[in-house]
Amino acid sequence: MFKINPEKRHKNALDQLFYDVMEEKVSCAVKKGENVINTFDVDVSETDRGYIIEAELPGFSIDQITIIYEDNYLSIIAQKQESNKSDFIRRERRNGLFRRNFFVEDVERENIKATLKHGVLTIELPKSTHTVF
Repeated sequence: MFKINPEKRHKNALDQLFYDVMEEKVSCAVKKGENVINTFDVDVSETDRGYIIEAELPGFSIDQITIIYEDNYLSIIAQKQESNKSDFIRRERRNGLFRRNFFVEDVERENIKATLKHGVLTIELPKSTHTVF
């Protein structure tokens, strides 16, 4: 099924499909000077005890991923090196630097946990418990 974009009148469904695919691909990369910083899809949820971020990072190993929590910002940084192979007929998989940043307050920094399983990075950020006397 094709979604209809009321702001742009497309001649047919194929034009709409091309527009949707290109919009998605372009939004996945942010131009930063000469470099391209790729993004990745995430799901963020909240429980009574904390926050859970699930990030899709297929093809990455845990040693290619860096997680930083500083000044109430969580940064997920993943880096995949370019392949030396140059005889591609078609190339769609992205390489290079991937990064997402999230503002998350009141987190117990020392209890943040992360696991990588089947290409999904799961980060658990427990909420701070403030005791009032």
